[in-house]
Amino acid sequence: MLLTTREPTMKKGHQNPSPTQARNVASGTVIPDAIYRLDEVKSRMGWRDAAFRAAVRAGLKVHRSGKRIYIHGADLIAFVTGAKGGDR
Repeated sequence: MLLTTREPTMKKGHQNPSPTQARNVASGTVIPDAIYRLDEVKSRMGWRDAAFRAAVRAGLKVHRSGKRIYIHGADLIAFVTGAKGGDR
């Protein structure tokens, strides 16, 4: 007799993330001296576009180079912790 295991079924409306979505999630800490691209910050913080725009309106300091957006690690840490300015 062959025993098989069955994957638990997901509730309607819930989906497992695709392999590409799972790979795009950045893990780790924010290093104060590092420069992060916009997609890295959004991934690390779990922010979507609207949350990022709200953070910028609330005072998150960003740096632009052409069409690219970068965030200094110290600025991100200061914004999240409520500290006054980055340690640069």
